Amino acid sequence: MKKTLLFQILAITAFSFILISGYSQSISNPAFQVKVTGKGQPMLFIPGATCSGDEWQATVAHYAKNYECHVFTLAGYAGAVPLAEGPYLDTFKSSLISYIKNKNLHHVVMIGHSIGGFLSLWIASELRDRLEKLIIVDALPFYAGVINPNAQSGFNKDQAQSMLTAYNNMNDQQLKTYQLGIARTLCADSTKWDMIAEWGAKSDRKTMAYTLNEMMGNDLREGIASIKVPVLVLAAYKYSAQYPQFTSEYVEATFKKQYEKCETCIIHVSPSARHFLLYDSPEWFLNEIDTFIQKL
Repeated sequence: MKKTLLFQILAITAFSFILISGYSQSISNPAFQVKVTGKGQPMLFIPGATCSGDEWQATVAHYAKNYECHVFTLAGYAGAVPLAEGPYLDTFKSSLISYIKNKNLHHVVMIGHSIGGFLSLWIASELRDRLEKLIIVDALPFYAGVINPNAQSGFNKDQAQSMLTAYNNMNDQQLKTYQLGIARTLCADSTKWDMIAEWGAKSDRKTMAYTLNEMMGNDLREGIASIKVPVLVLAAYKYSAQYPQFTSEYVEATFKKQYEKCETCIIHVSPSARHFLLYDSPEWFLNEIDTFIQKL
């Protein structure tokens, strides 16, 4: 069990995981819940693994005055009803593409964190006529390739089932305690720990285990070559005396290698933030996005 849980922690932390006045509506879909606020150019927000769309609350408050914000919570995460069966990420990806087409959205600015960033890359590599800009928050096209340079693509069902067994061996309180440990690792802002842990504790255990392993087994490094819209990648870095070799330069080099096939991509490394860099460095985070989306 410890080995399996350690694998999850390494996988997720490899690089480092309000209603607004105006128009608002909630829409349900088997693959996600979505809340729409504001008016203007469409801006889609996909949260990280186990997270609620409320992860983006402060970000949406910043943008809803000028953008129509579509905020998603993926099925099985943070208490949302899970899908009846997998594959999970492929269903999320296809359903999000269908949502964009069915809503007839154009000039979309898409922002995704962690597994939401991975989905955003996947969507952008297939949907070439609806997106305008892409913002990826601490996500990579092939996480497994960072942990193991010899990693091969392909879903490892045994690993997913082993992780699910580890989750199922925990009672609710043990799972909450475990998720709190994850939150402490991924976020420097202690005021957010309990919220992040609560989302994880409410998440469907099979969805957690299988989505992580589906992402680990899916290599998008070649596919992102087809992305033609501008892409901003925000990579998390915070100095740790425990890991002196984990430098800002190391993070930047690793991200550049992973994204080398995406010619429209720029990578900016945070000055001091863990995986939840939208919480740890909120001013830097919003300034980076503001500057990027305001460029012609």
